[in-house]
Amino acid sequence: MKKKKMVILASGNGSNFEAIVKALGEKYIIKLICDSKNAYVLKRAEKLKIAYRLIDYKRYRTREEFDKAIFKELKNETPDLIVLAGYKKILPSYIVDYFRNKIINIHPSLLPAFKGLNAIKQAFEYGVKYTGVTVHYVNEELDAGEIIAQEVVKIENEDTLETLEIKIHKLEHKLFPKIIDEILQSQEGDK
Repeated sequence: MKKKKMVILASGNGSNFEAIVKALGEKYIIKLICDSKNAYVLKRAEKLKIAYRLIDYKRYRTREEFDKAIFKELKNETPDLIVLAGYKKILPSYIVDYFRNKIINIHPSLLPAFKGLNAIKQAFEYGVKYTGVTVHYVNEELDAGEIIAQEVVKIENEDTLETLEIKIHKLEHKLFPKIIDEILQSQEGDK
């Protein structure tokens, strides 16, 4: 049986990318698309021997040209699933439409609370007692797609922003590969 393929879009450090590859790299075909030549995720891809494509947004005159290049690459790859793992751009609606219910993201809060950037810091500074991680489908609104899974992290009195970030990232690295695997397994009957 043909292996399922996921394309991971990433812009930064790549710790979720690495966790996904280590958990699922033998089971699925994984390709990385990165939008920044300085992103550490590229070094992780090389170390893990994962094929990648750099589509450096700084090489395009406009955002529209960049988005079209991403769209073309995604269509060429024909992925079963697109995974946003620290991807710092919002996908245009035509990409979301084309790959409807095939794009997922992980967000470091219990959505719908603390959408957008710096969600861990937002939760910590607000003083909530619980935060967590949400895996959701991507739609046209920021961090507003259908929720697939959530897990809770209790914020202890002794937690600092740094210890909370460590707890959240540890949970992301466990939950994201598990949910990706479940989604790809559930597609078995779809093809």
